Amino acid sequence: MENPKFWKTYSWVNLGSQRKEVMKLLPDKPITAEELRKKINEKGPLNLSLREMSRHLTSFLEQGLTECLNPEDPYNRLYMITSMGKKIRDSFFA
Repeated sequence: MENPKFWKTYSWVNLGSQRKEVMKLLPDKPITAEELRKKINEKGPLNLSLREMSRHLTSFLEQGLTECLNPEDPYNRLYMITSMGKKIRDSFFA
């Protein structure tokens, strides 16, 4: 059984339809906000701006779903899904 933090974060993702779509397409390798935005917009149904994507990734970072591999870079940050992020993503889309 997962810990309470897991279920709190799971519920937080589940409450946002955009969050779920972003989680669905978050890869297991490092990716920039722009790369992920393009990938999501190509798949549809969302059409996110770079600003919206950056906000989602920042929120995911705060929730422990992603980590930023180069936080000192203000323009081309690389994000990577965490083990908890993978568990939550897989529980929605496995």
